[in-house]
Amino acid sequence: MDTDQSVNILDPTPESAVRVRRPDGRAPEIARAALELFVTKGFAATKLDDVAKAAGVSKGLPYLYFRSKDELFKAVIVEALGEPLGRASELVESFDGTTEELLRALIAYFRLFAESPAGGVIKLILAEAGNFPYVARFFCSNFDRQGRELFAKTLRRGVARGEFGPIADIETTAIILVQPLAMHSIWQRSLAPHDNGPPIDNDQFYAAYLDFVLKALRR
Repeated sequence: MDTDQSVNILDPTPESAVRVRRPDGRAPEIARAALELFVTKGFAATKLDDVAKAAGVSKGLPYLYFRSKDELFKAVIVEALGEPLGRASELVESFDGTTEELLRALIAYFRLFAESPAGGVIKLILAEAGNFPYVARFFCSNFDRQGRELFAKTLRRGVARGEFGPIADIETTAIILVQPLAMHSIWQRSLAPHDNGPPIDNDQFYAAYLDFVLKALRR
């Protein structure tokens, strides 16, 4: 998070601004504590006092950093997604291997994030999008589009190098690649614990996903 400035992550529009004050640099801790509570209890049911207690700070400290709980919600998204998305972007820009290897690495990186505590932000955003559309727009403008673009860049790279066959609509194909990954992450955190059928093994899911996708993309 930036100090005393609007957070500018991938999109400098006013809608993306999250203004915080950081007298002692505790904002990331507060945001991480809020993420866990928002995911487990729900955004509306979580009070800032609960967040302060979970973060181990005084009750009034969150109010010094964030103007409202809505601004804290945006800060949670930045804290959870900003660094992972930046690293994934660096991976795509600097990768030296084949495009198939790049796609495997990108998906492995997504899995690492999805299975981490921060990965719960995907479920959180989807669950609260209808109640807080401005937060949903903030996520879409700053993170969702950029994430899809990483997959689109990978597809363009593969086509340009002759490693993938022709793709009529790369942007839509990127969405087709991203959505099953996001939905699997949400499923694991929401419905899977209540499914009485055979458990969905993550290794099997990602192996089947890659097999299906790569067979479709290869020349």
